[in-house]
This record gives sequence, structure tokens and C-alpha cells, in this order.
Amino acid sequence: MYADLHLHSVYSDGTDTPLELIELAQQNNVRVISITDHDSVAAYKILSNEKIPEDIELIPGIEISVEIDHNMVHILGYYINIYDKGLENLLTKMSAEKNESTRLNFERAVSNDIFSYDWDRVLELNSTRPRISGIHVVKAMETDGYNIPGMDLWDIFYKYFWPTDKNYICASTVSTYEAIEVIKSAGGISVIAHPYCLGDDNIVFDLISHGIQGLEVYHPEHSEEINLKYLNIAQKENLYISGGSDWHGKNLDLKRPFASTGLADKNYKILNLNQNR
Repeated sequence: MYADLHLHSVYSDGTDTPLELIELAQQNNVRVISITDHDSVAAYKILSNEKIPEDIELIPGIEISVEIDHNMVHILGYYINIYDKGLENLLTKMSAEKNESTRLNFERAVSNDIFSYDWDRVLELNSTRPRISGIHVVKAMETDGYNIPGMDLWDIFYKYFWPTDKNYICASTVSTYEAIEVIKSAGGISVIAHPYCLGDDNIVFDLISHGIQGLEVYHPEHSEEINLKYLNIAQKENLYISGGSDWHGKNLDLKRPFASTGLADKNYKILNLNQNR
């Protein structure tokens, strides 16, 4: 695989440091990567003090998470200016709102006697993270060896911390359209992540009409048939094409191996946004 443009580090919900992701790219003969942490560019600020190997091209990226009617919508941004003030303000706001959403849904589970874990312990084990999600709750429980009789801890994540749960409490006020505009104002290109996972192409076409600039055609959750479907849509709508493994390290390594999905060399020219825009 030539380019893997969907990777997560310890600065969102991955388990690898930014330098470890670069090492993985070298080990897997991947030439181009983008670390697209959820609602964070902290990985790039850490890497700004490091020498990036000459055989790796690093595209500044992010994955902004917003919710529409109990659908989680992820918007990738590539070639962003990580120091853009509008982007910084948006991420500060989103981190606070995401933390509040996670806390409210955590307390909902506690009040329903699902578990009796301590929220302060979640904060303690994630003190360096600007944004705490349900994955961090589950990982904290795993760290402490906490068990819930008759229930897998990851069931807790999908039942209580994922917007498809009709009882999910959302404290976010950021819209998908706002995310797209902030990415553009930060000099970036906005791309719908794993569009098939939205479960509704009406959302895809709505975002296209509101200025989305690309589709993540290649993703582990997409079959070859689905790849072709979104490739055709992207070409018809004159959109950029992206792809990546959505690597989360040990959190999801069996389902989404590093560089298992991405762009082959012949596709990369489509993503070379600096030349094409």
C-alpha cells in the first residue's frame, strides 16, 4: 500500500504514539500517511519537534466527529494548517462538548445500574487526553480489571456511548456544515470518512451539496462493490478520493490491520491536493 490516510494515535482513541505510526509506515513500506485523530491535532504539534524520515510524507490531517439525528458523521480534513485560530477554537469547543457528552452518558449508565465505576477514575487514567470518549471509559475499566457479569465491556461502548443508541445524550452544538467550513478556512480539504457507515446516502449527497470536497472511497468497512459505488460517485461529482485503514492500534488491530486499506501508487495522484487545488 502506497498511502494510508486514516490513522489514529494516542491523542485520540489509538494506542500508538505519532512516532510509532511513522515507524509502522516504514515497516509496512507505506510512503504517505495522515494521522487523523478525532478532534485533535496534538500529534502534529508533538511531531513538530521531531525529524520526520525522508522516506515518509506526512499529510496534516484530522477527523472531526459530529452527530446528525443519532448518526455519527466523521469529516476528514487534509492539508490543514494545525495552527489556524478558527480550527483551534472549534477543537477546544468540541473537546469540552465531547467530554460532557461522555460524562452524561456515563452517568446515565450508572443511574441504570449498568455499572458502578467512578468517573473521576476515568479522568485520572486519561489526564493527558483533551477529549474523552466511550473508548476511554472502556479502556479505563479494562485497566482496572473491572467486569460486568454477563456483558462484554465493548458492548457498553456501543450501547451507551454511540449515537445510534436512541437514548444517547448529545451535548455537541457543532454542525457538519460548520466542520466543513472550518476545515476549508484552515486551508484544508474536507472528505466524508467511510461514507457507507453512515447508512444513508442522502446524508452523503446533502454534504456534497454543502461543499464537501472528497469521499473516503477505500475503507475496511467497504466491500469491493461499495468501493466502486463511491468511486463512481466521487468521479461523477468531481470529488477527491481518499482511503485508509482507520488504524486504532491494539483497540481495533484485528479488524483493521495497518495499511490493509488505502491508496495504491496509481491512485495517489488523485489525492495530491497541493498540486490539484
